[in-house]
Amino acid sequence: MFNIIKKAVYNFIESISAEAKECNEKPKEGFVGKITIKGDENYDIYIVLPHEKLSYIADFYFGEEEYDAEDLTKEIANQIVGNAKIIASEENVSFDIGVPEYLGEYKGGIDYDEMMAFEFNSDKCFFILFKEK
Repeated sequence: MFNIIKKAVYNFIESISAEAKECNEKPKEGFVGKITIKGDENYDIYIVLPHEKLSYIADFYFGEEEYDAEDLTKEIANQIVGNAKIIASEENVSFDIGVPEYLGEYKGGIDYDEMMAFEFNSDKCFFILFKEK
């Protein structure tokens, strides 16, 4: 599952005309979207996006850095995990996607098993946290 999500993250970052690279940090701040997958593998997936990342994406999509944190965070979670579902089906892995939830600002306290961190545009990282169910 981790390689599938990683491919989906790289696809998403490429779709917003940026280059992604992995980074080695732990989440400290950002807005959290959660999406559940159920099927061959079952996870709660949390996406933690710092303000700077959402501003870049809002500017890319809408031509301005103003955004609704809830809507944009859920949309990004949906795009990444939705693309992962397409990639997974090509690799004969099947799962269904839940409706994205907005959990507000990250303040720690998310119980997770695995984590990936990525940066683009050479500033703060954003995070994908996995909790197996």
